[in-house]
Amino acid sequence: MHSAKSGSADSLSEVTVGPEDTPASAQGGLSETRVAVIVGAFAGAIRALWVILAARAPVGLSDPSLYLAAAASIAGGKGYTSFLGRPTAYYPPGYPLFLAGIQKGAELLGQQSRLVWFVVLAQAVLGGIAAAALVIAGCRIRQSIQLGVLAGMIFALWPNLIIHSGLVLSESLYLCCFCIFLAALFTWMLKLQSQQHGHSGAVLVLVLATAACTLVRPQSVAVMLPAAALAWFISGLGWRFALRGSGLLLAGMLIAILPWTLRNTVVMNAFVPISTNTGDNLCMGFHSGATGGFSFSPECATEGDYIDGPKVEVERDADLRTRAMSWIAAHPGEIPELSYKKLRITLRQDADAVFAWESYGADAHLSQGQRSLLNRICNVYYWLVGLLGLAGSVVVLRDCWADRNSHERSVQAGIGLVALSFSIFGALLPVLFFGDERFKIPILPCVALLAALAIHSFFRRNPDGSATGTQPDVASETAEQEARQ
Repeated sequence: MHSAKSGSADSLSEVTVGPEDTPASAQGGLSETRVAVIVGAFAGAIRALWVILAARAPVGLSDPSLYLAAAASIAGGKGYTSFLGRPTAYYPPGYPLFLAGIQKGAELLGQQSRLVWFVVLAQAVLGGIAAAALVIAGCRIRQSIQLGVLAGMIFALWPNLIIHSGLVLSESLYLCCFCIFLAALFTWMLKLQSQQHGHSGAVLVLVLATAACTLVRPQSVAVMLPAAALAWFISGLGWRFALRGSGLLLAGMLIAILPWTLRNTVVMNAFVPISTNTGDNLCMGFHSGATGGFSFSPECATEGDYIDGPKVEVERDADLRTRAMSWIAAHPGEIPELSYKKLRITLRQDADAVFAWESYGADAHLSQGQRSLLNRICNVYYWLVGLLGLAGSVVVLRDCWADRNSHERSVQAGIGLVALSFSIFGALLPVLFFGDERFKIPILPCVALLAALAIHSFFRRNPDGSATGTQPDVASETAEQEARQ
């Protein structure tokens, strides 16, 4: 591993790993990078096996079919259009652009008819990359390879996410971008705090990953900035630290938003920062009779639809936003109960991929017993990891409390607090729109990190509950003293 003074450490994995891992490296053990590759390969293999055996082409008019239609338009040189061929900005462009790239590749190979299989195999690879990146992110929380492996394996074995890799939905792409974002962010935090040189690589990856996340799921990225800023402030890392970090995240967001806003200004003849589905999302969550979940209501009906062309699409979006805001202003007393319903719908279970696998009922190929078994497997895994994540949250808060009087605030405590803050802000995001099981998927990597932290902390405790002191810590201190001399 590189020393704290190394200036050549530009990649995400090239950062001082810490005392716990120093002897393993010295004794020829697996390095952080190799472990990340192994876990990533395992996650990718599981997903590849799933998509080979179980992937199905989407049926009916739903998000997967609409994504594929938009991708076909982009790949055909017609630009981003609806399935009627009219210019649109309804969905964020990240996933359709990703699909269009795969379609062009399939066309070059003469395999257009197998586009869906190319997509899901690519998403299996993305799942492997995400797991590998999460290993690196986990190694930063405690500077422990063991913790990183735990986080990566929890993610690799997550049933709902494995099934998602075989669906034409944006979750697999977003999770890959977000896990890379976490690895880059935590690496940058460690290098900045330790004043290591050569952290430009982490900065570049962080900014680009933020931009990619913004193009795929902008609403999730919108809450990451305040979540990170709050965590940095509470952890006591200093306002300069918080300003630098917030500036990097904002730069990444602007790299994605500004070019697409310019495109929308030209094509849609209106100011549309990312997409025009905000009105639908708001109205669905805020109207008389709202259930807190996805539903079609006369309260949100309009004369035209987003597929009717740019003018109608933009006007419709503005109209629905106005209706939702008016309802909120007129019914403030209903917001708490409605918010609870949204959170309950979003967080109570984690088997949305099973329903999507059957094309939301249009391709019901499972028996009732098979469907129930898959739902149970997905939900039990989610509940167990969720409970461990709650325990990990307690560990993070305990560490921050123990670190409160320290002259040099621990960046590791700050990293844990960032993961917790992302989880909380992301879990609350559906309150602003409507509840859906899919809407919590962006925070699942952070839940995996917190769960891994809980397991790691439990097995590294003395019988009296205190932290285990290790020989590597002594070795690290000795090396540091020698460096000073």
